[in-house]
Amino acid sequence: MKIALPEHQGRIAPVFDTCLRILVFAQDQEDQGPIAQEDWSMVDRRDRVTRLEELDVDVLLCGGISCSVEDQICLRGIRLVAWLAGDVPKILKAFRDGTIMDAEFAMPGTFLCRRRRQMRRMKRPVE
Repeated sequence: MKIALPEHQGRIAPVFDTCLRILVFAQDQEDQGPIAQEDWSMVDRRDRVTRLEELDVDVLLCGGISCSVEDQICLRGIRLVAWLAGDVPKILKAFRDGTIMDAEFAMPGTFLCRRRRQMRRMKRPVE
């Protein structure tokens, strides 16, 4: 399983749509660095989901994300955990430990909204 995170100065980038760098990690390589990292400063917002597919990403952990990009990610079968904040290593560990939905990893002011949005996504019928 491959996990992608938009990164800015060692933390989850606040907005996926405009992030400048993406890191890709292997789920089973806990103590190692990214298996891929790319400069996304010139990657258009519309091309980001396609690039995640090309990198064989299974999960995207990110901060804020627009509804249109979120929909494209979900339609392509990439699992999305959004509205996160924190240092990349801590976010990765929380995802691997199953504690990623804890309030300490939520962007300020988004904990309840994020919970509702995640629950709605889980209830959507699979197409």
